[in-house]
Amino acid sequence: MMKVLLYFDWAGSRKDLKEWNEKIIVACKETEVSYDGLFGSMNEKWNYVAMFEVNSYDEFLKMAGLVPKRPMMTHYITELLLRHSLSNV
Repeated sequence: MMKVLLYFDWAGSRKDLKEWNEKIIVACKETEVSYDGLFGSMNEKWNYVAMFEVNSYDEFLKMAGLVPKRPMMTHYITELLLRHSLSNV
């Protein structure tokens, strides 16, 4: 399992953001992606961060392909957090 963090800036209205979020929820239900929700980022660079849990990055890309790109999301980055096991140390 891995976490995918989608950091982004949003130039649209809160209504537009809510509509995008609802589309993400539907796309996650149609795929193997678990959506942890939308959070405000404490990072000065980004307005929001959406958190997902997936088995592979390909699963995330499949889910993201179901949601049309919005011009209100002016730019974004994804960060992958990989689970590490310390049991063999």
